Amino acid sequence: GYDPGLSVQSALRLPREITLADSIASAVTNADYVSINIPYIKGTVEEGGTHGIIGRDVLAHMKQDAVLLNFARGELVDSEALKDVLD
Repeated sequence: GYDPGLSVQSALRLPREITLADSIASAVTNADYVSINIPYIKGTVEEGGTHGIIGRDVLAHMKQDAVLLNFARGELVDSEALKDVLD
């Protein structure tokens, strides 16, 4: 999984069969389902926010038949990028 807030100490306690991804894009590469369950924070990812955190780069790394489940705010997903991927 991907967790930018995971401390080194916590990471060392993870079971060995769990692999920590270095980005959201790499975490979704082999996923059949991607569930979004994070708060909306105003501002882009570069500004420390979560607006559009699921953008073109993340969507491009997802499997073609993967299912994106957004249980959070719509603004987390770049809707233009999603539309482009689905077309």
